Amino acid sequence: MWNVQIHDAVKRKLKQTPEPDKGRIKDAICRLQYEPQLLDIKKLAGRDGYRLRVGKWRLLLDMDKENQEISVYFFGLSR
Repeated sequence: MWNVQIHDAVKRKLKQTPEPDKGRIKDAICRLQYEPQLLDIKKLAGRDGYRLRVGKWRLLLDMDKENQEISVYFFGLSR
């Protein structure tokens, strides 16, 4: 099982996110703990980190595969 940390800024923004998007994002974050390899996670081009696509939203992540740790540090609407 992966250890998932969510930054405070992400928690604050998630509170302001309308339903049903909020539920989908929370579900995706929970799934990160158990099966991140099954989610739509891709390495970012031109910088460190990864992105997870959840509908029209993008979550930016740092992943430490060796220690099985994921840090969700930003999310917002895709461009």
